Amino acid sequence: MNTYIQWRSAYSKIILLQAKHIPENVHQSAQKAFLSLFHHGCLFRDLVRLKGKDILTPVSRILIGNPGCTYKYLNTRLFAVPWGSEDLSISHTESFKAFSDLNEFLYSQTLCELQNYKNTQEDANIVESSGMKGNIKWNQNSSALKDEKKDICCMDLYNVTLINYMDPQDMDYLKEEPYFGMGKMAVSWHHDENLVEQSTVAVYNYTYEESASNQYVKEDPTSWHVGLKIAWDAKTPGLIVPLNSGDSYFML
Repeated sequence: MNTYIQWRSAYSKIILLQAKHIPENVHQSAQKAFLSLFHHGCLFRDLVRLKGKDILTPVSRILIGNPGCTYKYLNTRLFAVPWGSEDLSISHTESFKAFSDLNEFLYSQTLCELQNYKNTQEDANIVESSGMKGNIKWNQNSSALKDEKKDICCMDLYNVTLINYMDPQDMDYLKEEPYFGMGKMAVSWHHDENLVEQSTVAVYNYTYEESASNQYVKEDPTSWHVGLKIAWDAKTPGLIVPLNSGDSYFML
């Protein structure tokens, strides 16, 4: 199946927002904040339990968000460092505040993408209903869509930002993707059980290229991809989306 057709038919709620469509000040603020936290050693590898063994993750992380929020995976719970504010006397407040601003931008963009998606679905329903006898089915769909639009306006704010950093060169080996021939995997397939059903997720991608100064390293900024597949569906092929630095994607 053509990738575009597959994307639009089976993965229509996956939205890619290219870096050029994101304001430059958003890029500068978020990337400066990441580099500050990274160079000050604020990202840590986690000790997790996997298949009965305690191991350190290849990915370094920090969780930032509303006070009291946590994120749990592989029997390890991360506690959020609060968003930066003038009321808190903590280190790197400016960097944490920058991620709060990024969070707000991604949230506003999510609302726009959700509205665009609902409008597309509504247009499709209008076309479909025009060939039907009577208006009963369309009236029901119309009512449901109005309720969904109200839900968009009432959507909760994103309450955490999870920052993940990984350098593939630090890994001894990368596993081959086992199902769809997608190539080497930095992170294996996983299902985030922390999410409430029907949650939306926004991801900002930044390729940190300090190693580009090394003449022996030829890093292709488009070599990062995100692989997606429908949970518990073995028939629908997975989707792989190339990511440039500064791109964002949304799972609506």
